Amino acid sequence: MAMAKSPAEFPIPADVEGFWQWDKMHCPRPQTPVTEEVFLRGISEGFSKAMDEFASPVGMAYRVINRYAFSTMIPFDPGAEGMEARIGRYQEITARMVPQIGDLWEREWLPSILPGLDKARAFDFSAMSDSQLLDTLEEMRRDFVQRYVVHGRINFILLAASGFADFYNEVFKPSDPTEPYLLLQGFPTRSVDAGRGLWRLGRMAKANPDIKRLFEEVAPGEILPRLAGFDAGRSFAGEFDTYLDEFGWRSDAFELSDPTWREDPRIPLNTLQGYISLDDDSDPEGRFQQAVSLRERLLAQARERLAGDGEKLGRFNELYEMARHYLNVTEDHNYYIDQVGNGVVRLPILEIGRRLARGNALAGERDVFLLYLDEMREGLSGKDQRPLAAQRREELDRWSKIVPPPMIGEPPPPNDDPMAAAFMKMFGMPPEPSRDPAIITGNPASPGTVQGRAKVVRALSEASKVQRGDILVCEMTMPPWTPLFSTVAAVVADTGGVLSHCAIVAREYGLPCVVSTVVGTSVIKDGMMLTVDGSKGIVRIDAQA
Repeated sequence: MAMAKSPAEFPIPADVEGFWQWDKMHCPRPQTPVTEEVFLRGISEGFSKAMDEFASPVGMAYRVINRYAFSTMIPFDPGAEGMEARIGRYQEITARMVPQIGDLWEREWLPSILPGLDKARAFDFSAMSDSQLLDTLEEMRRDFVQRYVVHGRINFILLAASGFADFYNEVFKPSDPTEPYLLLQGFPTRSVDAGRGLWRLGRMAKANPDIKRLFEEVAPGEILPRLAGFDAGRSFAGEFDTYLDEFGWRSDAFELSDPTWREDPRIPLNTLQGYISLDDDSDPEGRFQQAVSLRERLLAQARERLAGDGEKLGRFNELYEMARHYLNVTEDHNYYIDQVGNGVVRLPILEIGRRLARGNALAGERDVFLLYLDEMREGLSGKDQRPLAAQRREELDRWSKIVPPPMIGEPPPPNDDPMAAAFMKMFGMPPEPSRDPAIITGNPASPGTVQGRAKVVRALSEASKVQRGDILVCEMTMPPWTPLFSTVAAVVADTGGVLSHCAIVAREYGLPCVVSTVVGTSVIKDGMMLTVDGSKGIVRIDAQA
């Protein structure tokens, strides 16, 4: 992709006012109409409702500009209450609610969304009439928004993690600013469960010579048909299907047109091909236990150092009790809301696509993601949407070759809202770029220094080129990327902050990590020799490819 160099290459619509940021961390590619209408509008509504519940002075809004997702904060109208009183109420509510978020997620919020997910997975969409299908999709969209209300509430746990880290760094002044986050690692999550399950399948495949040979010699798309040809293969395929039923509701990022692993299992099969070549010492369970041991050691050391100061020790324990839920809530909400929740809403849309394709309103069922919902309804009523879909495909392809500006408009002045600071630790604020062409600067995310060969991966479909000991260079990572962390020696990401998913998982796996490099995937090429210093946030290019 080429960086937009002028307004003519990335024209800004006249109705775009204020400050907007490209959300490359979640939406690195141009967004389809379905993603715009269902996901981006849903997340805007859900997050803003949750922020209003907490009396936040601002809500969140997403919009598509030249097919890319940009976000902004929009002030709420305080009405007769007045902004000063609203901010006071905001402070009172966050002080009361943040300590409860971990418990509320387990006891109330997660149970509130599970019935809708179970119901959606049980629907037989093919048996519905067109009107029933459209009505069901509308019902699922309402559930979708409500899940993002829950997501918006649990976003406030960022305050707990950020507050604990600030206190830890102020009191102990560690040489590595990422140290406090190591005390928030090593807890069971659905991502840990997914990694264990995939590793177990990899060991099963390696243990059987016939299955192992298939994975070593056959392309991922051909493995499942070949497994059906012998008893051990069929047994393994059954285990793999069971895994996908639970953990296959995932794709690279947040583009709803991307097939999930359940629909296109080539990516997990590709990952299993890589796992077969690894020794047992790469077992993610070992990395998990190391994270647990490190957390417990650092926690004991901190409490020992504060033993003579009852006030500070009490504050430390109070802040830690709030923050220790951060990892579990962050990773598990992603499984239930961002993976399963986004995956199930694809199901009725795909059924609409099949009907439109059968009726020659579309050339193929997946072209349905190129339509808005009203246009799907028109297609079901007989309108030929093939020209419109072709036009949209050309538009998406054209914009995919342009890199949008990271920001539009002037950033607002800094404020003293701690949530703004916490979001900054999630999304990251890139440091000043290096003047040395051999140095790339970013934010420190996970400690350690390592040297290795770069592999630039922009999508999981490219993951097969990653070999043990390589340095993963990526735009961002989401939980589906986690299996790659068993293979690589370090991670360099264009986006994200110290509380981003990429940083969290790198610390969990004990890998040096630098985030918010902005230019990593543009400057670094496959095969370059890199040194990654995750404590200083520096990537050095030691040798060209």
